[in-house]
Amino acid sequence: MWEILYLKNLPLLGTLLNKKTLILLLVAAIIIGSIFAYYTLFSVKKVKTVVYAYVDSITGIDPSLEFDTGLIILGVVYEPLLYYNPETGKFIPALAESWESNANHTLWTFHLRHNAVFHDGTPVTAEAVKFSIERALKSYLEEGEGAGYIWESVKEIKVIDDYTIQFILKRPERLDLIAAASYGAYIYSPKVLEKSGAKNPLDPALRNWFDSGHEAGSGPYVIEYYNPESEIRLKKFDKWWGWSVVNNPDAPDVVIIKIITDRTSQLNGLRSGQIDIATGIPLGEVKKLVNEGFKVKLETTYHNYVLMFNTRRYPTNITEFRLAIAHSIPWDKVVNLALKGFGRAGSGIIPYAFPGHLNNLTYTYNKTLAVELLKKAGLYGKELKIQIMVEGDYENEVTFAQILKGELDELGIEVEIITAPWDQIVEVGPKVWEKPEEVPHLMINDWWPTIPSPYDYLYNLLHSDVKEWNWAGYDNQYFNQLIEEAWNLEGRDYDKAMELYVQAQLIIYRDAVAINLWDEIQPYVYSSKIEIPDEALNPLYMFVIFFQYVKVKS
Repeated sequence: MWEILYLKNLPLLGTLLNKKTLILLLVAAIIIGSIFAYYTLFSVKKVKTVVYAYVDSITGIDPSLEFDTGLIILGVVYEPLLYYNPETGKFIPALAESWESNANHTLWTFHLRHNAVFHDGTPVTAEAVKFSIERALKSYLEEGEGAGYIWESVKEIKVIDDYTIQFILKRPERLDLIAAASYGAYIYSPKVLEKSGAKNPLDPALRNWFDSGHEAGSGPYVIEYYNPESEIRLKKFDKWWGWSVVNNPDAPDVVIIKIITDRTSQLNGLRSGQIDIATGIPLGEVKKLVNEGFKVKLETTYHNYVLMFNTRRYPTNITEFRLAIAHSIPWDKVVNLALKGFGRAGSGIIPYAFPGHLNNLTYTYNKTLAVELLKKAGLYGKELKIQIMVEGDYENEVTFAQILKGELDELGIEVEIITAPWDQIVEVGPKVWEKPEEVPHLMINDWWPTIPSPYDYLYNLLHSDVKEWNWAGYDNQYFNQLIEEAWNLEGRDYDKAMELYVQAQLIIYRDAVAINLWDEIQPYVYSSKIEIPDEALNPLYMFVIFFQYVKVKS
């Protein structure tokens, strides 16, 4: 009977047991799942992102040929052999761990670090250094492109072994300073020829490949997305040799560079939290932002703004007329109104504290003298109309033009202000050599250095060989000779070279063909979620932020 009862109730008992088991299993699954979800949610690394607002479109990212705004990308995607800080006069090893030269600076040897790799996984070798620098030099010599002129003293590059490279020079030169240049000195993988389908290093296909958003650098960040007009996204390169040196676990994983030309939009983006670092907000808003809790880092830079006179068009082809304008610049108004205090009145062409800078080489504000100069030229009282072209997105340039217009109105000189984007300005300026009547009488050209030498400013802006940037159309063979001789002397008699650079600047001051209006003090305004240490900025590399040093707070 008991057996019969047991057998009859067995299915019911099994059902009860199955239900209880299922409930227990379900509860256990929920608990385990919750624990798993918790640890998954909180153990997954949160992506640290920094959004950096820049004011100009990117003109290119070919590491050998780019000579303009692409620097803000090149500076973190690629590396030179060395870095140099003009403020301290110290070198910082990059791809080269050590280096030396012979006594007369005609033979230089660089020893590469053994743990550096390109983003494609191949090692950084002496062959890559040779390939990169020879392409920069040949592009300049044969095509007139890029900043390869910095390597003109190089006679031969020898690969001693995989990690040792030797430069044999035609003349003595401080090649350590050249190797630390901000243009024309980046090292990249020779595999770019194969990847781009280029037949040789000068094949345009290679430049097109780079400028389409491809890269082959060794720096701390790689390009993930590239649109030169709107946005560039960079991703942290985990195999970068420098992470152990920098020792910054809070460095951003992703850097988004947004091209925002409208300064009010940068301001609004910063306040809304859509932007972390702004470089182009209205200057009058900086103090307000500080009061709102934002941080500001001021960088005294070697970025200066140079007023170029069209020396090939009437009436700016007359020296006395140019001098009259020079003595009509009210420097206090320029600094206080145009710059809102974020700048220093220029003195000579070379920026303050840069090698070759001259104090007290600023034109005095003297309207009486300006009238006398106009009378001397037979221009006083005549109906005169001139044009000045400035970058419309740069409020300091526009305000300066308005200030100058007011001053010259008092002298009977009518001024037409033409605002344009940078890419249009750089197309207009070089036309001074062929069609000077189509080029405004005055243009503002801003410059930051490629190498820490006065030659960089004087050659690029005013030597007659450089048609691309010499918007004055200035052709003075004695001036050319002075700076060429100074450049050739830097490696063996630095003091004598500096003396020649002084003489060259005095000629420019006398002829009034170009005036350094101001040296910029750049405010970086950023949110409290990040920190920007001093190491992240270097005045030689204007607008380049070394994001490997930036800290993103959790």
